[in-house]
Amino acid sequence: MTDLSISQYANDLIPVTESQSNDQTQVGAEISIEQLYKYYGDVKVLEDLDLNIAAGEFVAIVGRSGCGKSTLLRLIADLEQASYGEIKFKSLHNFREGITSDDIRVMFQDPRLLPWKSILHNAQLGLKKDQLAKAEQLLEKVGLKEKSKLWPSQLSGGQRQRAALARALSHTPRILLLDEPLGALDALTRLDMQNLIEKLWLEQGFTTILVTHDVSEAVQLADRIILLDQGHIAQQFRIDLPRPRQKGSAFAELEQQVLTAVLAT
Repeated sequence: MTDLSISQYANDLIPVTESQSNDQTQVGAEISIEQLYKYYGDVKVLEDLDLNIAAGEFVAIVGRSGCGKSTLLRLIADLEQASYGEIKFKSLHNFREGITSDDIRVMFQDPRLLPWKSILHNAQLGLKKDQLAKAEQLLEKVGLKEKSKLWPSQLSGGQRQRAALARALSHTPRILLLDEPLGALDALTRLDMQNLIEKLWLEQGFTTILVTHDVSEAVQLADRIILLDQGHIAQQFRIDLPRPRQKGSAFAELEQQVLTAVLAT
């Protein structure tokens, strides 16, 4: 496994957790993955994978279809069990070692809203009575305050994904897993959602892992990009661009470097 700077000309890299904004209140959990294997029968999906993700870090995982991206996300979410290896969690300040499934939320490409419940009731799923106001606050943050009484069928695709994001964040997760949640959206809506996810991540400081086929999206959002190839970490790229990121020449150069690496796998 190689660990490369996204810029070949950078001599010194600021660690990801130090380069984030001082205003970010980190509540995220550290993720430590050791010797992870996953098999489906005779098919090897992940093999001897080691990875450490810092609390509050934003990591994007890219790679060709079938390389193990979504499987890795499902293992972290405890939606599947590893064939071998360990996935361990630790809170930033060590005051809560026991990170549970309640601290982890997943957003999929399909928003998975319940069609017989209003947007507000979807956002409140799983919350205790004294937490219901949190869902209302999140709907306001994602721009759906005026849509809270509507049914999912009455919203656009982008609005449904905003509702799914509000539902995930209403549980105050320490880890947010994003499995290509923006893949089905049009270009402008996708950009809006990227900005919204980044804004809420900066505000709340949860650890984020994004699986995406869109290299531009990975460079736009991530502190670090991990390239998977046949169940292995082929390369890692640290993104050292100031936020909010502008798509100028530096951005294009970084995007091309990651894309070239993906195409070479």
